[in-house]
Amino acid sequence: MHSTPLKKLDEWPQPPPFSKDVIDLLKEKISLLTGQIETLEKHIETLETENANLKKKVADLDRIRPKDDLHVEAIKILQLLANQSGLRIEQIANFLGVSKTRAEYHRDVLKQLKMIRCPTFVTIGEETYQLSSGGREYLAKHGRI
Repeated sequence: MHSTPLKKLDEWPQPPPFSKDVIDLLKEKISLLTGQIETLEKHIETLETENANLKKKVADLDRIRPKDDLHVEAIKILQLLANQSGLRIEQIANFLGVSKTRAEYHRDVLKQLKMIRCPTFVTIGEETYQLSSGGREYLAKHGRI
């Protein structure tokens, strides 16, 4: 088998040199891209500052929010039960336009706060809910009924 000896680096064919026009075009492109990078870096810095300010505002609002404040969806459940007692969790979820799981979350919170209750004798899976005196008090105190 015949093998060709390896050529030295300087024996390899060289690519043709770039013309001045191509080099100028590449330099212009690099300059444009560098400008765009600088603009984007400034924009990122502005957005990061804005994000930090918004996070601070949220933290401040969380500190001053009344402790007895309920989620909007939980308040809607109270208002619904004030007008129509004896609803199942599926009916409540449908009315609110939320998942059953989300409605169950708010139900659990409201039950723990003793704002809604379930009649004592019900079949499992057929539980219905009604407003309790705590729920009526909350709605009245906050001008919701």
